[in-house]
This record gives sequence, C-alpha cells and structure tokens, in this order.
Amino acid sequence: MKTKLIFRLGITWFILLMVSCVNGQKNENNTEENKDSIPEYTIDFPETGFKVEKTAERIPPENILVTNWILQGKNENGPFMYFVATNKFPNQLKELIKQEPKSLYAAFQSMLTSSAAKLGGTDFEFKEIEYENFKGMESICKVFDGDGIIKSRVYKVNNDLFMISAGGKNISIESVDKFLNSFKLKQ
Repeated sequence: MKTKLIFRLGITWFILLMVSCVNGQKNENNTEENKDSIPEYTIDFPETGFKVEKTAERIPPENILVTNWILQGKNENGPFMYFVATNKFPNQLKELIKQEPKSLYAAFQSMLTSSAAKLGGTDFEFKEIEYENFKGMESICKVFDGDGIIKSRVYKVNNDLFMISAGGKNISIESVDKFLNSFKLKQ
C-alpha cells in the first residue's frame, strides 16, 4: 500500500514535469502567488554555442514551478537538456514519512526513475546525498537506447522539493556535474 502511494506520487511528479516540458510556455506569475513560493536558488547554466531556450511555468493545483533549460543541438548529436523542477512537499508523503522515515528515499527513487522513464531510462544507479544537511538522492541512467545519459538530484529542503537534471546524447559527465554542482540556495 505504501509502496503504491510512493509510486503514484512519483508518477504524478513526472507527469506534471513532462507536461510543462512539452508545453514550453512562458507563464508570468503574479507577486501575490509567489509570496509562499519555493526558496530562491541560483544555478549556473553552461556557456555553449547551442541555442538556449528557457521556460518557466507554474502548474496548478500542486503549484509546481518548473524551469527548463533546453539546448537545441546544432548537429547530429541531438539536444542536451538542463532543468530544475520545484514543488511543495506533498502532504500525503509527509504523513507517510512520519510513520516510516526510510520511505523518503523510496519516494526519491520513484521520482528519479519516473522522470527518466519517457526517455527510455535503463541501468539506474542511485546514491543517498545531502546538500547543506538537507536529504537527497542522486541517480544516473542511460537514455536514448544507451546513446545518452541523464544525471539527476532530488533534495527535500524543509517543505519543498528540488529536482535538478542534466543530460543528453554525447554529453560529457564533467559538464553535467558542473551544472548540478552549481545549484545553491540563496540565504
């Protein structure tokens, strides 16, 4: 039962993330809506000769703010993708974690797995991580029939979730790590 709930929460997260990526619409948020929003953060987008498109969209009713950075490839290598997704920590999951603290990592793993499933994610590797004493998990997997990788991190920061991902075909792990490591919460 609890495993099904964690899996459903991960699938819901993934569906909302993919809807925002596919829509690619810019959505202006009013100031009132942002007062109780996700904590501010910085991240360093890599310098590149590729065309960069940045989109941000808030998806109701879960109030997920998804910021996508998508690099459009100039050649046959295809696109590289860098993105950050954020949302409030689901109340159902809060209650479950109070009863079973280890279920937080099961939820992280479900989120990371479902986010790469549409790209054909295989050969997943997971490890527990921390950022400034906030619990998290990192995953790396093969995508695009083994021709690419996606590396992702998810963190629980107080009552918020952050998912940061980077990857694509023929992309260097160094550039992926540089992007992931540049994530910083503003104080």
